[in-house]
Amino acid sequence: MSSSASSTAGTPEAQSVNDPALTAIDPEFSAPENATDEVETEASAEAPTRVYLHPEQLAMIQTPEALPIPVLQRSVLRVSYVPAIMPGKWFNRWHERYGDRVQLAEVPVREARGLDSLHQDLCLIDPADNPAAGSSVESAAGSAEEGTAPSEAPAEDSVEATEHAPIARKAVPENPFAHMSIVRPDREPASADGEKYHSIRLYEELPVVILPVDHVLTVLDEVPVEELAEEFLLQPASNIPAYEEVSRAWRESAGRIVPEGLTDKETIELVAAGVGLYIVPMSIARFYHRKDLTYRPVAGLDTYPVHLVWPRAPKGEPRSEELEALLQDFIGIVRGRTATSERGSETRQARAERIAAEKAKEKAKARAANARREARDKKRANAKKNGNARQHARQSAKAASARRGKKR
Repeated sequence: MSSSASSTAGTPEAQSVNDPALTAIDPEFSAPENATDEVETEASAEAPTRVYLHPEQLAMIQTPEALPIPVLQRSVLRVSYVPAIMPGKWFNRWHERYGDRVQLAEVPVREARGLDSLHQDLCLIDPADNPAAGSSVESAAGSAEEGTAPSEAPAEDSVEATEHAPIARKAVPENPFAHMSIVRPDREPASADGEKYHSIRLYEELPVVILPVDHVLTVLDEVPVEELAEEFLLQPASNIPAYEEVSRAWRESAGRIVPEGLTDKETIELVAAGVGLYIVPMSIARFYHRKDLTYRPVAGLDTYPVHLVWPRAPKGEPRSEELEALLQDFIGIVRGRTATSERGSETRQARAERIAAEKAKEKAKARAANARREARDKKRANAKKNGNARQHARQSAKAASARRGKKR
């Protein structure tokens, strides 16, 4: 029996076609040659096609498993944010207010990659269009998640099929990887360019110094910047003007070289090794917390701002009204506008209909609660009337205990 026939032998169709009883009745009977091939074709046609994210954008994401591809495909608005930023309250408000009507994708990107996400088109690769490309992207995805390089290099004759051209950087992409981004301007100074970007200051973060738990400065609840004059910081002194001024004489005599090109996580590992100290926003110190390290606020330093940034549309090429309305809706959420605010993408009629629907839902819940309460009161009254009040009390307590168990 062929492999295709054996794979379908368990199905009713295959059994009826290859039944030995039919051959015994009619020796000239033979199954159609393509009988099992049709079954395989139908099965393969039902298999969904898996789409992959371009390796360059996959490497940009902080936690790829937190951003499923279907979310990117369905989303009409995408907002990226750098590590240690906590935008959950704004995202939750969006989901509560708009739900499934307007899909929002939350894009966690790596350090200082917020602006990059604004200037690339979303690049999804369909293996059906290029199977070799799909396999190479899957390999790159597995390598990115495991932190290892692909085990095998592509063959020379398939280099063009497996390699992906770099994604072009555009001022305002038509379908961007992220429409807006929450960034730290001290890490991405270009975000302060008012001619290229709109920017809203969301909040300020307190500067803290990360140090080993057995460091002498841990005896202080707050460290004056002057106490750091003879401490080696694992960052350029020019980034912290107050420290640069008070430590100039010590740095000139010490002559120590500051490491470059390290991420926050790698630099904090050097702090744990006793190489030096590190000044960061408090959220970063909490995000990369370790048991052998602690942090203290630093007095005399400027706070770290956090901004919401999005590109300005080129002159003569305005955004579509739909996208502009969505951007304004998200701006309204981060600025604290309520759902009944006059500003936003909803028309007055749509807003009135939504509010009426919400009120009707609240009334329906209240009526259901009243009906349940009346049913309990009626049952209790009947129990008392029939002299079974004690039995009714026991049954009510048992039912309440069961409900609490289900909630747990």
